[in-house]
This record gives sequence, C-alpha cells and structure tokens, in this order.
Amino acid sequence: MKTFKHIIYLIVVVLLFNTAHSQNKLDLLILNKKYNKALLLIEQQNSQKQDVQLLIKKGLIYNSLQNYQEAEKAYRKALQLEPDNVEILVEMAECQTLLGNQTEAEKHFEKAVKLDPDNLIVAAKLGRNYIKQKKYKNGYTIFSEIYGNDSSNIYWNKQLAFCAYRIQNRLQAIQLYESVLKQNPKDLGTTINLIHCYSWKKEPEKIITLIDSSLNNFSYNTELLFERAKFFFRNKLYPHAESAYKNYFDAGGDSIYDITVNYGISTYFAKHEEKALEIFNNLNRANPNDPIVMYYQALCYRKLHNFIEAEKYMVWAIEATTPDYVADMYHILGQIYGQQRKFEESIDAMVKANHLNPQNKEVLFEIATTYEEFNSNKTLALNYYQIYLKEVGESGGGDNVDYALQRITKLKEDIFMGE
Repeated sequence: MKTFKHIIYLIVVVLLFNTAHSQNKLDLLILNKKYNKALLLIEQQNSQKQDVQLLIKKGLIYNSLQNYQEAEKAYRKALQLEPDNVEILVEMAECQTLLGNQTEAEKHFEKAVKLDPDNLIVAAKLGRNYIKQKKYKNGYTIFSEIYGNDSSNIYWNKQLAFCAYRIQNRLQAIQLYESVLKQNPKDLGTTINLIHCYSWKKEPEKIITLIDSSLNNFSYNTELLFERAKFFFRNKLYPHAESAYKNYFDAGGDSIYDITVNYGISTYFAKHEEKALEIFNNLNRANPNDPIVMYYQALCYRKLHNFIEAEKYMVWAIEATTPDYVADMYHILGQIYGQQRKFEESIDAMVKANHLNPQNKEVLFEIATTYEEFNSNKTLALNYYQIYLKEVGESGGGDNVDYALQRITKLKEDIFMGE
C-alpha cells in the first residue's frame, strides 16, 4: 500500500515538475521575445484542454505583436472559462480600445470596476474610456472618486482637470492644472490646457505670464508661439501680434489659411499696408471668394491711395458677403406682401431681392406684374417687362416671356390710347 502511495506521489511530482518546467520555458521565450516559438508551445500545451493562464499569455504575445484581433480572440476564449476574471476583463477592454471598439471596451471596464471597486488603476482606465467617447460627465464622476481616494497621482489629476473643464467647471480645472504644473513644470500638454482654461478677457495677465514662462522651457515650441500670437490678436495688440505670428511661422508653424488671415489683419493694423496687401493677395489667389480677404485688400489699397482698386475690391467684398438665401428671403417676403395687397412693400422687397441676386430674372417679371396691378401709371410696369425681356432674351430664356410680350403690347396700346 505504501509503495502504491509513493508511486502516485512520484507521478504527481513529475507532472508538477514538467508543468513548471514548461511554464518556465514559456516565460523565458516571452521574455526573450521569441514569440513564434512561445505561440507554438502554447498551442502544444493547450491542444487537449484550454488553460486560462495560457490564453492570457497568448493574448499578451499578440498584443506585443500589435495583432489585436488575435489577442481579442484569446481573451474572449479566456472569458468563456472565467467570465469574472478582472485581469482578463481589463486586457480584453484595452485590446478593444486599441481596435477602436470603445463601446465594447466600456462594458468590460465597467464590469471589472464593479468586481474590483477598490482598484483605482482599473477605475482610471474606465475614466479614460469615457473621455475617449466624450462622456465627460461620466469621466468626471470616476476621476472625482479616484481623487477622493488618492489626490497625489499627477496623471489622474490631469484627467479630472480635463473633465472638469469639459463640463464647464473651469475654476476646479484651473486649480487642478496649476497644481499639476507646479509639480511638473515641463508638462507642455498641461500648460496648453491651462492657457485655454484662463479667460482671455478676465485673466489676460495670467495667460501671457504662463506663455512667456513656458517659452523659457520650450523656446521654439509652435503651440506656445501660436497661443502667444492669438493672445495679442484677441486683445487687438496688433504690432505684437504681427511679430508673434512671424515668430510662429519662423519656428515652423503651419501657415494654414485662417492663421494667415489673422497674420494679415495684424500686419494691416500694425500699419504695414504693403506687406499686408501681399499677404491678402496670396490669400485671395488661394480663395477668391472670401469677403474678409477682399475687404482688407480694399482697405490696403485705400491706405496706399489706389482708390480704383479699393473700390473694386470693396464692391466684390460686399457682393460676396451676402448669402444667396437672403435674396430668396426678400423674394418670398415680396410675394407675401403682394398676397396681402401691400404692393409698395412688395415692390421694395423684390427690388432688394433683385439687387442681392441679379441672376434670378423672374423677380423682374413679378415686379412688373405688381406695378401693373396697383399703379395707375402703367409706364413703370412696361419698363420692368422690357427689362425682364432684355435680361432673359426674347428667345425664351425666361419662364414668362410669352406673357411679358403680350402685356407689353397691351400696355403700349393703353398708354397710346390714354394720350
């Protein structure tokens, strides 16, 4: 009997030794990044019975290879075996996050937090998931709870500050960001966020002080140089803004359209009209229909006493500024006035519609019919019918050419007989 027990004991020891040896071998392969051999060994060991730990390691290997789809498959199999395993839930959630499946990741993170509510790391990961989905109130709730348990973690405090700012709790966001920046002065992201938290109307001194002090650490950082230029522009300190925009461009900042427009405006108000005109001429070539650019071209030409060009660009600016739908609104308003027999108001509205959009020739026809209906002097109606025909051409380019021709003939007869 004792001999039998000894045999059983030896078998168990050998099995445990072999298992431990295999696990050690697998861990060494993973440690040495011999992933293909490690995956082969896992398949051999998992061939008869699925093992949770082996599936987790398989998922980790695929994560290292950035093959997140295969990693997700491994974690999914592991969850079928242990659906309440927090480690697997978190790994699955992070894998889904990398695949862009934020909603699915959220479900797994939430379950993990419910199973292990004291695990602040897992809670923070759930909070980050909420932020990625722009669920800032949820993120704020999570990171507030974390802050109540541990207010010393800079990274978590930054997340709370970001959420606070997003839900309009600006003062708390400022307090948190200032605290984070005090502990880590070279945190550029926090610096930029804090600049955005400060109100450029109420706290301009804080903004420019923070920007200038940060430029000591990041002297050629384009984000900070851009914030500096925006600050001067918003506060209408145009000579400073012109210089700041130039520094931004010199440091390699993107000369995108809107930024260049503001640079041009700053240059104009800094009384460098020729330089400003060159900027706006380039912008006009890039976008010929921008009324703001044409407006400042006109202003530059006026300052340079080129009044012919100034007039031309100002007219173009005015025409480009008026949206097409405004003309349609006046047209319909004119029709509404006409339906109420408010003929003078109807004429005024439709004349305005024609002025704003001369392409709609049918408005001229409606003006003519309205004049004919309410004004005893038929000459005005006759004139508008003739203008209408001239604009659309007698070849039938308008919707009401035939009727207009008939009315012209009749009105001429009436006017002749009246004389």
